[in-house]
Order: sequence, then C-alpha cells, then structure tokens
Amino acid sequence: MILNSLKNYLDFNIVNPSIKYLSLVAFFTGIIISYFYTVLVILQKYTGYSEFLIGLVASFGPLGLIFSGFFVTKLLKKFGFYKIIFISTATQGLCIILMLEFFNPINLSFWFFILGIMGGLTWMTMDTWVNIVSNNSNRGKSIGIYNSSITTGLALGPLIVAIFGTSSRIPLIVCMLLVGLKIISLISIKKFVNQVVIPEQSSRMKLSILSISPFVFFAIFCAGIEDSSFLALFPAFMINDLFTDKQIGLYIFIGGIFGVVCQPFIGALSDNFNKRIIIFILLFSHIFWLVLLNFSNSNAYLIIFALMISGFASTSLYTVTLAYLGERINVTDIAFATSLFIIIYELGEYFGPIIVGFNMNIYGNSGFIYTLSSFIIICIVFGIIRSFFQKK
Repeated sequence: MILNSLKNYLDFNIVNPSIKYLSLVAFFTGIIISYFYTVLVILQKYTGYSEFLIGLVASFGPLGLIFSGFFVTKLLKKFGFYKIIFISTATQGLCIILMLEFFNPINLSFWFFILGIMGGLTWMTMDTWVNIVSNNSNRGKSIGIYNSSITTGLALGPLIVAIFGTSSRIPLIVCMLLVGLKIISLISIKKFVNQVVIPEQSSRMKLSILSISPFVFFAIFCAGIEDSSFLALFPAFMINDLFTDKQIGLYIFIGGIFGVVCQPFIGALSDNFNKRIIIFILLFSHIFWLVLLNFSNSNAYLIIFALMISGFASTSLYTVTLAYLGERINVTDIAFATSLFIIIYELGEYFGPIIVGFNMNIYGNSGFIYTLSSFIIICIVFGIIRSFFQKK
C-alpha cells in the first residue's frame, strides 16, 4: 500500500499544474533564508554576541511576520499573488544589504522586523495558494512537493556556507545573487501563476478556527519554537563545541537534505493514514534527535545522525499539520486559516530564540537541549489528553 501511495505521489499529473511553478519560487525563498540566517548567526557569534542577544535579534523577524499576518488576506485580494511576492522579494534584498553593511544589534533588529514582514507576505501567500488549488485527495502530496522545494533550498543554504565560508564580502555577494535568481524565477513564471484565480475569501476573522484542532495549533507553535531556535542558535551551539563555520554549514546541509528525501514518504503517508498519529510520531522524533545531541559528546557522526532526524521531523511536521488543517477548513476560510496557522507558528518562532538563548546564557549548550525538549514533551502530553477526551 505504501509503495502504491509512493508511486502515486511521484505522479505529478495529480496535482494542480501551478504547484510546480510555485515550488520554484519556494526553492529560492528557502535557500535565501537558510544561507542568510546561518551566516548572520556565525558572524554575530564571531563578533562576540551572547546567545541571548543573538536570540533577541532573531526574534524580531518572527515579530514582523506575525504583524504581516493581520493584513495579508486583504493585500492578497487587492494585489494578487505575483505583485506581493515580487515587491516583498525586492524589499528583502534591500534589508539584507543594510543588515550586512551596518552590523550592530539595533540595526539588525530593525531590519529583521522589516525582513519578517516581507517574508510573512511571501510565505502566507504561498501557503494559501497551495491549499486553495488542492483537494483532500492530493493535498498531502501538493504540500509535500511545495514544502520539499522550500526544504531543499533550506538545506542548500548552509552548504554554500560550507563551501565558501563567511569571510570578507562573500555573504553579501552570495545573498544578492540568490535574490536576483529569485526575481528572475518570478518574472519567468508570471504567466503561469496568473492562470489560477483565487476564490473569494471570507473577510471575517474567525478565531473559532482555533477550536477545530487545538492540538494541531499547539504542535505548530512548538514547531515554531524549535525551528527558529535551531536556525538562530544551533550554529552558536556548534561554535561553543569548537566546530568551524564550514563544518556547521555541511552538517546542517546533510540534516536538511535528509528531510527533503523523506518528504515523498511523508506525503504518501499523510494522504492515506491518520494524520494525527503521524503528528505524534514526528513529535517523538523531535525528542529523539535532542536526546542524541545530548549524548553526542561532540562526536561528528552522532551529531550528523541527530541532524538527519531533526531534518525529517521538522520538515514533515509542518507539512502534515498544514495538510491536516486544510482538509478541515472551508475553502472560503483557507486564506485566514492559513494566516492564523502561520501566526501561531511565528509566535513560537518569536519566543523560541529569546527563551532558548536566555537559557543557553545560563546553562550553556544544555539550555538549548532541555528547553526544546520541555516544550515538545508538554505538546505530546497535551495531545494525548486531547485524544483521550475526543474518544470519550
């Protein structure tokens, strides 16, 4: 059954044709984010920033993204997909230049906030798009393809760091090349993107959507905590253990690319099995990679294996929870529901680096592991309690 599901998953004719064009944009979005964030954390650590300060600076990005969630539906209705993505991409390029050229905490925080707003517009628009053009029979596959493109980009960003390092003007040059390639990809697919019409969306803010599946929203909140803490502070964790910038980039790349390879299997599973059970499996996988990291004792092979589990769990959890939400929401509410989903995720991304960075300042690398483990354990317990009451 799994093999047949996987075979069907690889049949791209089942999904809406616009998905493959959207995925190209998603790929460049992922690679820009992961490269820039990895470089920025390494540069901050080398400059002497504490983990708490690095986490505090990083938190302004999710804060901007949360802010954008309250008006993305109106902008989507007024300007459409293409204009929103194009303007936000160009603005992100400007933010990156200003952050790298004027390297101090206040400047970084301000432009991180603007970068977050622009990233939020891009992200929420793309997530809304993929849910709208999908149905319950292919939603897991559609989101899996789209999310695989993002995670492939996220994996390749650190690989660029591993190859070229972070010295001199290399980060600025690479970032500008990547932003330019994303703009070129947008221009080249404009006619395909505009062929799909977004259905009329409800303008009401239905916060009652939260009650449809509180466990899913709490799971994605915890996923946000882990993902942003990993992106903002794991390079600092590795530097504390005396790994070089190129080693950090390579190890994160291996973990990320493993997550990409797992996506077809997760997409096939999510279209044929209970998504709630899959979410539990992924949450336990989050615990497993942190346990491995805790006992790695700076062993490169154990760290790489732990990062592979992390790549699988992080990438897949977002895919499955978004698919699970999409099948339970009316099409007229998808834009707001998707925005709300991302806002909850970004709340986790906002608090994650601050809390984890603070605990790393006090407890060192152990603060990274124990803080993230605590949130995931609470989420698992909450999910079990919710499942028990649902059965009754």
